[in-house]
Amino acid sequence: QTVVVGVNRFTDAEAAPPMVRPDYGALEADQIARVRALRHRRDAGTVDRALRAVRSAARDLNHTERPSEGARLMPLLVEAVRARATVGEISDTLATEWGHHGAGPVRLEHTEGARG
Repeated sequence: QTVVVGVNRFTDAEAAPPMVRPDYGALEADQIARVRALRHRRDAGTVDRALRAVRSAARDLNHTERPSEGARLMPLLVEAVRARATVGEISDTLATEWGHHGAGPVRLEHTEGARG
């Protein structure tokens, strides 16, 4: 039988304590305002050039047999950050060339006698 903690093993007779979900609405609104202000005051051309350089290096690394022979990505990432590109913009730029990693569901199984 597969062990499912809290269902068929290690169950607790007590009711679970209530989970309070904080309202992050104000924090979200503040962060949105900060990102908009950043985008307004930064040099859009500099950000665009930095992100194009990141994309080009990512493309080169994607099509190079030995990555050490390809473009060096880290200095370009640092330049994009210095230009005030957001983490989301940089991630989206890399995903354009590399795609997104989608981990499947993790399945944990218990084997009698196994230690771990």
